[in-house]
Amino acid sequence: MAAAVAARVLRGAGHGYVEGWLTRRSGDGGADFVGRLDLGSGLAGTKLVVLGQAKCVKPDTLITAEQIARIVARLRRGWIGVYVTTGAYSEPAQTEMVEDQYPIILINGMSLVRELRSMARDDHGGALEACIKHVLSSREGAVTNRRPEEILLQ
Repeated sequence: MAAAVAARVLRGAGHGYVEGWLTRRSGDGGADFVGRLDLGSGLAGTKLVVLGQAKCVKPDTLITAEQIARIVARLRRGWIGVYVTTGAYSEPAQTEMVEDQYPIILINGMSLVRELRSMARDDHGGALEACIKHVLSSREGAVTNRRPEEILLQ
């Protein structure tokens, strides 16, 4: 779900986004999905690796800067991160992301729900359960054990 929502958020901002794959549960190095953000075109364009993390917690749980740092530590030059949670981000975590200028997009639980409802409305006549089932079933074969930079070759 996090990968689908991240793709929708990035595309909604007017960017070209290519969905890559989901990572395996263990040995993923802290990343849960990989994608590619395409900016510009031709000689004036560039492609960025998007490394995504998903964290399913209780809605009132606050994600700390230390939790976000795990995905930030995996980023290389020219990569950006997306952290999607069902909870919320603590104020110190948000402040640290801004002050340290980490290239990361934070999607909290409220944004996640808003995007899922929008997906259900746009693609499934408002049926949220059908939308979720569709997203999950369409990603079953997307789990792989590839290096994130391989997305740049697609």
